[in-house]
Amino acid sequence: MPWARLWGIERVLPINPFSITCKTDVHFGAGTHRKLIDLLPQGVQSILLVKGVSNGPSAPVRLLLSGAGFHCATVVCASEPSVRSVNEAWRAIGKIPVDCIVVCGGGSAIDTGKALRIAVQKGAPLTDDDFAVNHVACVDIPLIVLPTTAGTGSEVTPNAVLGAATRDAKISLRGQGLQPSIAIVDPDLMRAAPKAVALYAGLDAVVQNIEAHISAFANPFTRALSGPAVSSTLGALRDVIERDDPDAWTQLAWGSLSSGIALANGGLGAVHGLASILGAAYPAPHGALCGRLLTPVLKANLASELCTEDIRCDIMMCQQAILDVFAPTDPLDPLSGFESWLTTQNLPRLAHWGIQSDQIDALAEAALSASSSLKNPVKLETIELAQVLRDAL
Repeated sequence: MPWARLWGIERVLPINPFSITCKTDVHFGAGTHRKLIDLLPQGVQSILLVKGVSNGPSAPVRLLLSGAGFHCATVVCASEPSVRSVNEAWRAIGKIPVDCIVVCGGGSAIDTGKALRIAVQKGAPLTDDDFAVNHVACVDIPLIVLPTTAGTGSEVTPNAVLGAATRDAKISLRGQGLQPSIAIVDPDLMRAAPKAVALYAGLDAVVQNIEAHISAFANPFTRALSGPAVSSTLGALRDVIERDDPDAWTQLAWGSLSSGIALANGGLGAVHGLASILGAAYPAPHGALCGRLLTPVLKANLASELCTEDIRCDIMMCQQAILDVFAPTDPLDPLSGFESWLTTQNLPRLAHWGIQSDQIDALAEAALSASSSLKNPVKLETIELAQVLRDAL
């Protein structure tokens, strides 16, 4: 298939009605974290700082705040967030006034900060009922986020993924009240991430750009962002992991940001549908699951009887981007180079996280109705999702 056609140059895709939104004020580039003090709203006195466990990534931001005379109440995000962990943080804050929330951390810290904003705004702990609510904008509490990992794109999305309180599932809080007011995306803050964290987060960005591009709900705006980012993010991830290249960090940070905007406006697919179910039931990092599931999901999509020529063309474009960066090790399998690279980087298979073969059918059935699965370019049935899990086991 000609390269030009793969990129849609020879195809004129129909432009159906669509809507886009990104109400976050974005500041991108190396060194931009230094703008934080100038970007704080006037009159702010009491700041709630949400950070990860390690002090290293947030040190430059904490230094800025203390140098400007701010003494912040601090919430440390020690694990992937849940209704329970957010409520524990809310209770720990107590009656401390909160004029502004600043988050400096990875996706878990950002989602914690988003959910805390909702709890502080309503003056009550979260419950599972909050998952069914459209949370309106929290105009009284500005939320400023500075991501320290390049992966989730959560700095520009109107949702926060939390473990539920009453069931074994991860579900999204949704609404403009979750949308950060300001995102400061500085690659310099990301370079302190341990190699495994950088790998898992970067794989999430790779998968998000691919799934946003081929999503059944993709539109010209999301394709314009995610299409070029598929290739650049793949190359950036390789160069970050293998050489810690500064320019690659900037490209990876952009790949994360672009994927966040694209997924918020066009959805994802079955990789994230499966990862949402697995992540709720097993102690596996989200990005690690996404990286391990990507190849079998792409193959399942291509093998589906519902895969039209247009869908096939979109998937083949992404496949071509993968093999351009990771040359195949098996001439009969264009994705074999990527899989070999993941093995070289010690990305665990699903069994490493405790997933067993006799659990696969139930997991696949649960993933069938996951929000992201419903946006997959083709409808994968339970038997097909089960095979994906077996291939990744």
